[in-house]
Amino acid sequence: MPWCLRFAIGSFLLFGIGAAIIAWACVSPGWETLGRFVWGLLTAGAGLIGSALFSIISSVTQQRWRTFSLALLAASVLLFLLLLVFARFA
Repeated sequence: MPWCLRFAIGSFLLFGIGAAIIAWACVSPGWETLGRFVWGLLTAGAGLIGSALFSIISSVTQQRWRTFSLALLAASVLLFLLLLVFARFA
């Protein structure tokens, strides 16, 4: 497995952690939710950008791993859209 793809998977997990922090902030009451929401946004944003960047690099440079890289990119974008819908209605 190439190093770009490993970093993409790690960034995807970072995005998942940020999404969990945002979900936790959306369901908890009080003023501390703003801090959790900001940290979740920063973590999820860094994970999404990193996952997208490393997935694109991996799909361009590694022909054997192209479908997996693009599937990882699609999954991260889809989860981001689901996170936006959850944050909107929570």
